[in-house]
Amino acid sequence: MLAWRFAQEYGREAYTLNPTNVDEYCDYARLTGIRGVYRVSHSHVLNQKAVAETHAKSIGKRYEDCRFIVAHIDGGITVSAHDHGRMVDGNMGADGEGAFSPTRIGYVPVLSLLDYIEAHSIADVRRMCSRSGGFVSLFGTSDSDIIHAMVDRGDKKAVLVWNTMIYQICKMIGEMSTVLCGKVDAILLTGGLMRFDDIIAGIRERCGWIAPIHIYPGEMEQEALAFSVLKVLRGESAAMTYTGKPVWQGFEGVTF
Repeated sequence: MLAWRFAQEYGREAYTLNPTNVDEYCDYARLTGIRGVYRVSHSHVLNQKAVAETHAKSIGKRYEDCRFIVAHIDGGITVSAHDHGRMVDGNMGADGEGAFSPTRIGYVPVLSLLDYIEAHSIADVRRMCSRSGGFVSLFGTSDSDIIHAMVDRGDKKAVLVWNTMIYQICKMIGEMSTVLCGKVDAILLTGGLMRFDDIIAGIRERCGWIAPIHIYPGEMEQEALAFSVLKVLRGESAAMTYTGKPVWQGFEGVTF
């Protein structure tokens, strides 16, 4: 949106790369048990694909030739399966799926959530999905350094919450390993919370048997945006045009 505003003001082209709604899901990742309700792609696509491409290059392969599980672990947490250059499944981190995180609620039983809404509001739940759930709801802050300091002091509540978050991340990685039929070249961990060694150790303990685990702390989002646009400007690659139309138009040959 910022690029578009600058483009309008200065009469230039606006470029972006791998926005959060890039859609490469397989059909099995879309269907739910409610008619007319479907899962959509909503993830940290920019950083996840940048990390996947960087790791593939580091081992002398193309991203399109690899199978990765990529976990972006920060204020929001998303884990996705990458199958030969396509992100075929993953959790909708800001929509109430996956592990809870510093700001998001993660999976919550639907009937329990309905009970919660009776005493609160839909607006409250929407806020909790994206910015006031997780640590914010449980502790009143999203500051992971504060919570981890409590863990280091042996605070029982903080230890329980912190280790539960790690446990839930591991469950998500396990889910994505089944999407790839257990044929996983590497598990790639990225995001701001990779500064905490105990998160890495916990994931290694539960998921190390699935595939080798590699750590990419922080994000590669700004570099990915800059270098991709430079390739276009230098004529090394062609820019595509976003049509605004959804990639997915329904299940082929199937009507609900």
